[in-house]
Amino acid sequence: MAAAAKQNATLTQIFFTIALPTTLLAGLFFLAGKYVESRPYSAPSVSAQGETKVAVQPDLALVTLGVQTGRQPTAEQTTTLLEATMKEVLAAVGELGVEGKDVQTSNFTLYPAYDWVDGEQIARGFEASQNVTIKVRTPEMAGDVIAAATAAGANNVSGVQFTLEDLEKVKDEARRESIGKARAQAELLASELGMRVGKLISYGEDATSYPGDVYGRGGYGMGGDMAVSEAAALPTGEQEITVRVYLSYQLR
Repeated sequence: MAAAAKQNATLTQIFFTIALPTTLLAGLFFLAGKYVESRPYSAPSVSAQGETKVAVQPDLALVTLGVQTGRQPTAEQTTTLLEATMKEVLAAVGELGVEGKDVQTSNFTLYPAYDWVDGEQIARGFEASQNVTIKVRTPEMAGDVIAAATAAGANNVSGVQFTLEDLEKVKDEARRESIGKARAQAELLASELGMRVGKLISYGEDATSYPGDVYGRGGYGMGGDMAVSEAAALPTGEQEITVRVYLSYQLR
């Protein structure tokens, strides 16, 4: 009995000698780990926004128009008709001062035509169409361009968009003004907090542009009632550009 008691006392001594320091050491590592995980102190900062809206008169009109051939017996006849009609359209537009560099093909299609008769597909020749986008550098002449083109054979006018030749330049100026507004707002906020604006820590921006009036009309067939005898009235309106910037500064 005495021997057993002595053995238990020895085991208890060993436990306090080994286990207790180990537990304390683990606890210290736990605390150290928590210390490492803690977030560093974040310096105070201030954020501000600046916005500038600019309304400008468009200096460019983009006119999209074209020719649709309707059904023709062969692919060769279809493309020949399309080429000849488009040549006349572009010549008429050129007489108004539109240069070749300002005319670009935006769509071209050539495809077989079919009818369904009693569930059977019957070949009916071919159809073709071609659209061009024309830069009219005097926007007020967009209606004249449409009138001349349709008189020469264009039978599809899909849209007119009024825009700016150098949109980025206007955005740059608006951005510069927006940055000044945001900076002034940040300095005012910092002053009210009894501090000063320090280092810039973030920047963001978004810009929106609303184009001028968009005019569209479509037609099918060769000339006929599609021809516009007089220039259509197409108000150019104004294009509105909005640039917002977001700045964040450290405070000191």
